[in-house]
Amino acid sequence: MRLLWPLEREVLEITAADYPASAEAFRRQIDTARVVSFENSGAGFFSNLSVADDAPVLSETSPLTGAYGSVLGIEHGMGFIVFLKDGRLSMIEGYCNDSEPTTDMDFSRAVYGLMPWGAKPDVEP
Repeated sequence: MRLLWPLEREVLEITAADYPASAEAFRRQIDTARVVSFENSGAGFFSNLSVADDAPVLSETSPLTGAYGSVLGIEHGMGFIVFLKDGRLSMIEGYCNDSEPTTDMDFSRAVYGLMPWGAKPDVEP
């Protein structure tokens, strides 16, 4: 197991801010979160998480809207979704908004600028 990388932590913190009723419980889970496995899928990544058994449970329904934004090396940016299992953080999915490969990306050192989905400007057709 390892600690969260900055990108993973930022996704979780942005997600927590979007669920103010559970923000404190969310933050306590984030503080104890560890990554038990990581997979670079070639089109993004999956970070499987574990949190402390005594962390408060979240009442939200999975999946949660996470964040979106720019990641250096990914031309059209990435989106992020947070999954829960039995009220606990279980996975972060990061996906490319286009078919750009991520196989050579080092997400532990990613340079990024993220924001909540609610801040995403509407795009005119």
